[in-house]
Amino acid sequence: MSKRHLLIGRGLVCLALVAMLVASAWSGFGESASAFQGNNLLQNPGFEEPYIAINGDDTLRVAANWRPWSLPQGSSTAINARPEYRLAPANRVRSGGAAQQYGTFYATHTGGLYQRVPVTPNIELQFSAYIYVWSSASFYDPDVSDNPNDVRISVGIDPFGGIDGNSSDIVWSPDAEFYDQYREMSITAAARNSTVTVFIRTAPQGFNGTTEVYVDDARLLEVGQIPPTSTPPSGDTFTPPPTFTPDLTFAPTQEGTLTPSRTPNVTATNTPFPSVTFTPSPVVTATRSIPDGFTRTVTYVVRAGDTVSGIASRFGSTVNAIGEVNGLNNVGLIFVGQTLLVPVRDGVNPQPATLTPVPTRSDGNGGPTPSPGFVNYTVLRGDTLSAIAARYNSTINTLAQVNNIVNPNLIFPGQVLLVPGGSTPSPVPPTPSPSPPIQPTTHVVQVGENLFRISLRYNVTINALVRANGIPNPSLIYPGQVLTIPR
Repeated sequence: MSKRHLLIGRGLVCLALVAMLVASAWSGFGESASAFQGNNLLQNPGFEEPYIAINGDDTLRVAANWRPWSLPQGSSTAINARPEYRLAPANRVRSGGAAQQYGTFYATHTGGLYQRVPVTPNIELQFSAYIYVWSSASFYDPDVSDNPNDVRISVGIDPFGGIDGNSSDIVWSPDAEFYDQYREMSITAAARNSTVTVFIRTAPQGFNGTTEVYVDDARLLEVGQIPPTSTPPSGDTFTPPPTFTPDLTFAPTQEGTLTPSRTPNVTATNTPFPSVTFTPSPVVTATRSIPDGFTRTVTYVVRAGDTVSGIASRFGSTVNAIGEVNGLNNVGLIFVGQTLLVPVRDGVNPQPATLTPVPTRSDGNGGPTPSPGFVNYTVLRGDTLSAIAARYNSTINTLAQVNNIVNPNLIFPGQVLLVPGGSTPSPVPPTPSPSPPIQPTTHVVQVGENLFRISLRYNVTINALVRANGIPNPSLIYPGQVLTIPR
């Protein structure tokens, strides 16, 4: 072999060796990246299937390794209702094959999801999750929130591993509000036990229409080591258990309590949401300053048919001033019997300071005596609020407000409603009414219809229609589709 050929051969061997070294380095880099991605401490962070029906309840279908939680129900079924949980439709999956969905219909809630995770004590952790909220009063566009319910969104870490979503131990992220897109929420806190609990929390402040929440791609990562505390909090132990078994029971209200009591070393960055109640109080104490331009306030008791704008006009006040003084979250939402402070100006001659509601004397037909401009209507089987509103040239919102109806989709045969306008119906003779026609068991969807309108027509709930027909997305039905109407 010539010297030239020998040199060429040696060069090729060197090139091959360099290529092997580069490939080996690249392979090592790939392994490092994979190892970093594997540092997520959560189980099933992508909310993948299977989805488990807690206690056999199909309205509590939650991704494996996650648990639902919510605060107890308030003074009515519309306050702090327990959300319904299900597998999200494909168009709400951010990555992977699934995402978690939960929400409430014509109701508020304070709750979401949690997971308990074994960790190294005194390690700093960062928890994050992608959250999407659709909150709509009209249901017309499933991708656009119409008149949303002021949904507060946050994530949190309980550094002691408790499962009480209202615990002051939880370190929460600042509240955020956004709609119709996925955004990442995150919080950092130090573990004070061998187990921590991560929380996802949403809290709509109103209850018009529906609020649906979608969650995907959660992470719990170690940020760094911190010095251990000299004395652990009373009652805690830092000895890790031999195995970690997640809790497999769920109560419809708030889950679990944190025991034993102790003085934690971590203070939550914000306080838990206060309990919401719309029960009118007999006395209102003015704790807010009088708005500029007004000199004093007078007391007014809301009567049937009142609106904030009407009260403001009667007293020479403004809607914003009344809302500010009374702390109204939604200045359009007041209740019969509620006591309001109305800011007034000097020189304005308002009505007497306190007006009592109209007494409920019998009208001879078992209903209350209607106020001037109102008539009584007794709900018949098959009636809906929308049909009654159309019959009397009124609106669903007006009837709901006048009669203090929390859920416009829920009225009962025999219920007596106050209806504004029209003349008093003629007394019904005491003859047996004919049997109402049997409601059809199926309905063919027409152009322009949605589940909300169909539910009103047949006096059933949207959730009942969804369950009876196995509809994955309540906002997506088609003309010609045949729906089963549950009785």
